[in-house]
Amino acid sequence: MTTDQVAVDKAGLKKSTKKGLVGAFWLAVLTVAEFIVYTVGHDASWRTIALLPFVFAKGWIILDTFMHLRALWSEDH
Repeated sequence: MTTDQVAVDKAGLKKSTKKGLVGAFWLAVLTVAEFIVYTVGHDASWRTIALLPFVFAKGWIILDTFMHLRALWSEDH
């Protein structure tokens, strides 16, 4: 059994970590905003319509930041 050392791209790791933290921050902000919109809303149908932009925004952040969806169509992939 051998142990091979793998070179770590520190700049790439730092960039990826920063992107992940920024994505997590925006998910937290949108979650708080969702909570506020939900508690202020009076009618159930109004709440559903008001929360749809948050659902799409959070979905895109998750797909792009954590699942790397946009990278599928880039030149590097």
